[in-house]
Amino acid sequence: MPRYYFDVENGGLTVDEEGTELDETEAVASLAMRTLLDIARFEVVAHNERRMSVTARDADGLPVYRTELTVQAGWLVGQPG
Repeated sequence: MPRYYFDVENGGLTVDEEGTELDETEAVASLAMRTLLDIARFEVVAHNERRMSVTARDADGLPVYRTELTVQAGWLVGQPG
């Protein structure tokens, strides 16, 4: 079963040194997306914008899949209070 590594960029780079064995390409995409959404759930948006991504690499270190999320926040009218 092939091993894939999921690197996270979120204001810095966290390199996956352990990897995960997955047998289907759909599983790689699904795990990358789930990882990204888990990170986003707990992320604080600094300066009204945050960009984060997960890149899956194969056993040779070649990037094979990437998912990215940009969160933007801002008041539509003057800030309350």
